[in-house]
Amino acid sequence: MEGVSLSRAGRLRALVVICAYNEEGSIAAPVSQAVREGFEVLVVDDGSEDKTSHIAEKHGAIVVRNPERCGKAAALSRAIDYAKTHGYDAIIEIDADAIPTPGSITKLYQHLASPSVGAVSALQIPLGTGLAYKIDELMWSILAVGKSLQQRLNRPVHLGAVMYGAKLENINNPLDIINDDEYIGKAIHKSGKQHLFIADCVVYFDASTSIRHLFERRKRMILGHLQLGKSTAPSMYPDILTVATLLAIIRKPSRIIWLIPAAIIEVAARLAAFADLRKEKTLREYIKWHTHGMKRPIQHPVV
Repeated sequence: MEGVSLSRAGRLRALVVICAYNEEGSIAAPVSQAVREGFEVLVVDDGSEDKTSHIAEKHGAIVVRNPERCGKAAALSRAIDYAKTHGYDAIIEIDADAIPTPGSITKLYQHLASPSVGAVSALQIPLGTGLAYKIDELMWSILAVGKSLQQRLNRPVHLGAVMYGAKLENINNPLDIINDDEYIGKAIHKSGKQHLFIADCVVYFDASTSIRHLFERRKRMILGHLQLGKSTAPSMYPDILTVATLLAIIRKPSRIIWLIPAAIIEVAARLAAFADLRKEKTLREYIKWHTHGMKRPIQHPVV
């Protein structure tokens, strides 16, 4: 496959990394897709109590295990250490509940191989049903449009989560960080390298299945923005947020039904985040997999 020839060409050694905690129902999909595209895969099992490690190994991943749950940032730090120690130039980080579309990982790699590029990210599309999913779909659509606007306006593009690639030369370990992806994105911007948002590179993932999970996830993200200071997230810039919201609704008018519920959740999450910002114990909890178990995972076939 093209992914195999590229990763062996010597231009850029990239390791696919997946941080997981109790993801036995979803881990097979991202591991299998990465292996099919010719990439080596490292799964950091952050103290799972299920069969996450066994399933990941069965589908072709190298697995390292933390003896207890330490949190996403700590798991990613271990993956970065592994990649640097084993001579990789870059990582492609994929969420454990993600479903990369065929060829999407290779496409990210191809863009990342450019000398002027420090990071690349994919278009993230939630899957699900119900009220929470409808609101979530609007929020993620606004994020995607916002990132496109940032790119067109030559403003720092928010890295986002679910699936992205980043070169390791300018990245230190994101220890004690809530938003590890934003931490990496800010490091890339500081290095002067480009971050590209590849809108035709698609990855699917499980949306929120409850209002509680949606609220807690947004609160966690906002706490992460505040922890790192000035954020690149489109939602933190009124001009980008306003235009992105209008464009997202114009592209799919039925989304307007969910605008007021989304706004209420966003305002409530921001107020709660500001209230908890100086509570050290709360921040420590949010650094870990705080929202795990608050949503019902969708069982996906391996793509």
